[in-house]
Amino acid sequence: MPRRTASAALPSNAPPLRTTALCRVAGVTRGQLRVYEREGLLDAPPRSASGYRGWPADTPARLLAIRQLKEVGFTLREIAMLLAERDLGAITPARLKRMAREQLVEIDAQIARLQVVREYVAAVADGDRGVLDDPECRFLVHFLAADAITAVPPAASARTPAARRGPARRRTTQAERA
Repeated sequence: MPRRTASAALPSNAPPLRTTALCRVAGVTRGQLRVYEREGLLDAPPRSASGYRGWPADTPARLLAIRQLKEVGFTLREIAMLLAERDLGAITPARLKRMAREQLVEIDAQIARLQVVREYVAAVADGDRGVLDDPECRFLVHFLAADAITAVPPAASARTPAARRGPARRRTTQAERA
């Protein structure tokens, strides 16, 4: 379903934006445009006779809204639903309020997780290596240990392609076989 645009506020003769210009103006990559198109946040723009994509003049504002909604913590799926409702004129203040409350719960949970992580990091930054004995942090100690990163298990060298083939064999020529 085509989205309703805010073109009424734009000059009717505003030329469509080519992809390069849109990326530059909106601060996005071509890859992001493809993802947003695939996820339903943007409609595929019409193509010119020469094959260039012509993005509507309101696309930079839409991309800004997408970026801001992502920063607040909405997923692309949630943003797509919000934009679809907005495009249809169906988003109500009550729905927006409910979504904002749900997002606040998510933000608070993320803050709580980050506060726990901050406590661990602050302890290590203050020189308390005892916190690294905590079972939840032990994996990090093992991962960051230099010997764990650079050491090659002895059995690994036996798994090389040459080791699997066995000893090198000399090929015999036809004359040697006769």
